[in-house]
Amino acid sequence: KIVSFRQRKRKRQHLKMQFKAITLLSLLLSVAVGVDVQGSFGSSTSVTANTATTINFGIAGINPSLTITTNQDAQVTLSLLVSAQTTPLPQGYNLLTQSSGASTNIGYQFNVSPSTTTFSANLTGGVLASTALAILAQANVQAGLLQFDATTQTYNQIAVAVPSVAQQLTFPLPSIGSYAFVAFNIQSPIPTFYGYARELTANVVTRVAYFVNSTQQLAIDVKSSVQTDLTVNYTTSVSNSNFDGYVSLDAFFQIETSSAAQVAANLSYTFDQAVLAAKGITADTLIFAYQTSTGWKVDGSASVSGNVVTQGTTHFSQWGVY
Repeated sequence: KIVSFRQRKRKRQHLKMQFKAITLLSLLLSVAVGVDVQGSFGSSTSVTANTATTINFGIAGINPSLTITTNQDAQVTLSLLVSAQTTPLPQGYNLLTQSSGASTNIGYQFNVSPSTTTFSANLTGGVLASTALAILAQANVQAGLLQFDATTQTYNQIAVAVPSVAQQLTFPLPSIGSYAFVAFNIQSPIPTFYGYARELTANVVTRVAYFVNSTQQLAIDVKSSVQTDLTVNYTTSVSNSNFDGYVSLDAFFQIETSSAAQVAANLSYTFDQAVLAAKGITADTLIFAYQTSTGWKVDGSASVSGNVVTQGTTHFSQWGVY
């Protein structure tokens, strides 16, 4: 009887373990196994929570497709951008035309609702046009994805990619918004939103540019001792902007990295001659200053070329232009 009881107990434990294993496998399969559905540009498609869903817009493997996994049931909409934004592209960037079914476009408008939905998404665009492929065949040119912010009229480079055998590009979509497929010269500064974490590769000079109303405002050429993220925030005023002997241009930048790093950088600010005239100063007096606990200080000397003032530094903090 004792043996029989122990055997039954072991059997029950074994069955419980089998049940848990089957349940876990079912959960994994519910996330890992994806589904393919047919979508239509401009119309919403329903996706199920925690299920990798590939929405095909035309013939699978040829026309654009969007693969997305959401944390809740959601509605996903992808629309075509058939013409360029009125805001000029950053210098060194050109639009890439592609075929999306019967249409020709340069990018996409992406939306997910409800707005509380979190997701991971990858977009494969249409087949690149011959003109686009010719641009990408040029020396020092890569393909990239730009996000456009209509409120600030600025662009942010999201990723770079290489065309597939089918002559298509695939990019991650980090958030809802408007995206344009572009070609860019690798020597051009990377357009970046203020507040966006831009990755820096260790011991490689990275050129980053920040814009206000389509005009380049700040550029940073930086080399970091470690891999880290660079974030810059802009404001027109700070609590204590007084700096004896200098006049503020009302341009302040909080520059920081996500981890401790030794940096060597050049800061370049594009100024407006009309603003200088209104403040009664001349370009040859312009400098960058950084804020400390005891006030503003100057780090090195600045140079002016055209309407750009440039200054070197080996540290990041809050900087202002004076």
